[in-house]
Amino acid sequence: MNRIRNYLRKKREVRYTFMLVPKASGVTKSINIPFFIVVFFFLLFAANIYFLVRYPLRLSEIDTLDRKVYQLNDVITRNDNDLKVIDPSIRKTEDFEKVVEEQRELIKQIEALHKSIKEKKAGKI
Repeated sequence: MNRIRNYLRKKREVRYTFMLVPKASGVTKSINIPFFIVVFFFLLFAANIYFLVRYPLRLSEIDTLDRKVYQLNDVITRNDNDLKVIDPSIRKTEDFEKVVEEQRELIKQIEALHKSIKEKKAGKI
């Protein structure tokens, strides 16, 4: 912690000079710029480059996701159309299954009745 304070104290005293030199004869102007402003400038520059590179990458990612959504919507539409074609067959199958179940119950009742009649006759002979 002490090293960091000493380093920052030393850097606070460091200044950079920005000089404007004219092409023709004239007065040379200079501006003293503190170290932290130079560091801040480079941090802003780095952030600017980061967003400059990141923005097109995000656009390409959004475009890729948009294409994927379009493809999935196409698949959903095709599946819905297939379901509309298949749905009447499924309903007829369910209805037929109910009829078969009713007939199975009727056959069980008839067999039970037949068995009881057969047992009564067998006892009389």
